[in-house]
Amino acid sequence: MGRPAKNKLPTTSKTPIPVRIVHDTVKPSEPSKDEMKWRAEDAMRDLEKAEKHKRDPELMKHVKAAAKEKMDSLKKIC
Repeated sequence: MGRPAKNKLPTTSKTPIPVRIVHDTVKPSEPSKDEMKWRAEDAMRDLEKAEKHKRDPELMKHVKAAAKEKMDSLKKIC
């Protein structure tokens, strides 16, 4: 049979293996009304928490310090 081509692994089968790309054939389902209601309520709770945190000056001082630390560490890798 000879030597395999450079940078290619030798194979024992000459027939191609069929491949189906799943994300091209399966459409995501639409969320139900109940799921959308739950997601909206959850998002509303997140927004309420964020507003509460913004009004806490001591907490925001620590949040800003943590954000600066995170930015500094990201600058080292970007």
